[in-house]
Amino acid sequence: MSKFDPQFWEIAVAPDQLDRVSQETAIWYETEAERELRYKKEDDKHRIMPLIMEIIENDLTDMQRNCIKLHILSERTREEVARTLGISRRVVTQHIYGIRRRGKRVGGGIRKIKKICKMRGISL
Repeated sequence: MSKFDPQFWEIAVAPDQLDRVSQETAIWYETEAERELRYKKEDDKHRIMPLIMEIIENDLTDMQRNCIKLHILSERTREEVARTLGISRRVVTQHIYGIRRRGKRVGGGIRKIKKICKMRGISL
């Protein structure tokens, strides 16, 4: 038996039965307010991403830039990033999120991006 057997996870439903389900109770339904919020978030993302990419390219160290691009933008795991860059997973995490030194958080590309965004008045 294959791993994904349609007989196991699909339920046959007649079209007329689906027509009787109101749109408001369907799992894919979204209110006008939810739709507007989704559109706003998409617009914000399209407006902010070029600014974030500029910060990544110009203001981060080479290792911070490589780790963030691979882990966050290319959606690779920290283990995959570590293998690609020839460093440990712990070091990848430090370049992305920073470390605690004497009780204070230092370093980290994400932290630097947030700080620069705040200085430039870019709200995330």
